Amino acid sequence: MMDHQSIDAGSIAERYVTGRLAPEEAAAFEEHYLDCPSCCARVEAAERLQRGLRRLAEQAAVRAPDAPRWSRSPRLALAAAALLAVTLLPAWIELREVRSLRSDLARTKVETGSADRLKGELQQTRRDLEALHSEIATDRQPQANLPVVPLTPVRGGDGPVRTLKLPAKPGWVGLWVEPGDADFPAYRATLRKNEGAVVLQASGLRLNDLGALLITIHSASLSPGAYQLDLDGLPANGAPVPAGRFPLRIE
Repeated sequence: MMDHQSIDAGSIAERYVTGRLAPEEAAAFEEHYLDCPSCCARVEAAERLQRGLRRLAEQAAVRAPDAPRWSRSPRLALAAAALLAVTLLPAWIELREVRSLRSDLARTKVETGSADRLKGELQQTRRDLEALHSEIATDRQPQANLPVVPLTPVRGGDGPVRTLKLPAKPGWVGLWVEPGDADFPAYRATLRKNEGAVVLQASGLRLNDLGALLITIHSASLSPGAYQLDLDGLPANGAPVPAGRFPLRIE
């Protein structure tokens, strides 16, 4: 019985197609390859190559009427084609194997790169989750000395410019807003920078027992600069009603 190692090492399939096997070897190979899809495909490939070379030799004989006598002889042309096939088959097989190895190497590199990239993404996700858990744990701790700035209206105009100093470490800050004489079932607050970018908008706010609104915002959402808080009353029916405008500076 033949095995693939001996078939590959001895180029058995190619020698079988070109008739260069001993009768015993040919019979043993036939017994093997008829039940082996891989070797069967290899034989078919070698036969296609031989047929192609035979056609080239025949075409060359037809197209060259003035060529030497031996090149116009069909037998000699077939013999030349067979000799050319025997010469080229090892190089063709080696080239095919080199291409296959290169393809496997390129696929391995792509798979390795994808695995490394996925590993890096998983590690970054794990770090982000750990940071998020740390922030949540910190936020759940009781907050003492929370920075709070009072915003009170002034009759006939905007209130005074209040200053809010951001904490050294990221954390929550509060805006204590008093709507004054306005009395609505609920309020809407919009905090924007003077350039117009909206930083915070909260709706459905209700006054606490002291007649004020306590609005909290994380300092990470703020940056130094001039801000403005617009407060609108939300009546039970109808459009929102302006209830106050409060300038604010954040440092």
